[in-house]
Amino acid sequence: MSAQQKPDSSAAAPAPAPTAAPETKRKITLKSADGELFSVDEDVAMEFATVKRFFEDNTALTDTEERVVPLPNAHSKQLGMAITFCRTVVELKGNEEARKSFEESFVREKSNSELKGLILVGNYLEVKHMLDVLSQGAADRIKDKSVEYARKFFGIENDFTPEEEARVRAENQWAFLNVDQAEYVD
Repeated sequence: MSAQQKPDSSAAAPAPAPTAAPETKRKITLKSADGELFSVDEDVAMEFATVKRFFEDNTALTDTEERVVPLPNAHSKQLGMAITFCRTVVELKGNEEARKSFEESFVREKSNSELKGLILVGNYLEVKHMLDVLSQGAADRIKDKSVEYARKFFGIENDFTPEEEARVRAENQWAFLNVDQAEYVD
């Protein structure tokens, strides 16, 4: 070895471990009733039992084929909110306190009409956990409210005559004690 050449000191050192390539998550495209496309991570999309069943029923689809799931009963506004809910719940798995805090704020930030629309979409997509959270949110909103408030909330027409309603109220006076008489706001 010449004086100018130095032994390679790195030859004795172990080679650095190869860095793992970032894992790319498989995507599924969800198509809303109004034609909007949502590219969603597969683990999030599989929170929707309707989507999961689509792939179970279409086993001939290959991984290389475009994975577009038509959702004719979910409009883009509600579908986007449902995706946000499920994505966050998936991200917060294992952190019960943060998940519950997110769920409470998610429901609190929704108007009555948004909440009702999300319940319908949650039912269609069969997202049991989301449906449970939203249904509890709706129950909390009508708790201690008047019959009129609940009717407006759910869009129920009063089919009692004034006499029938007066009789039912008289027979069940206890049910009308401490009722919040606030007006319904959508």
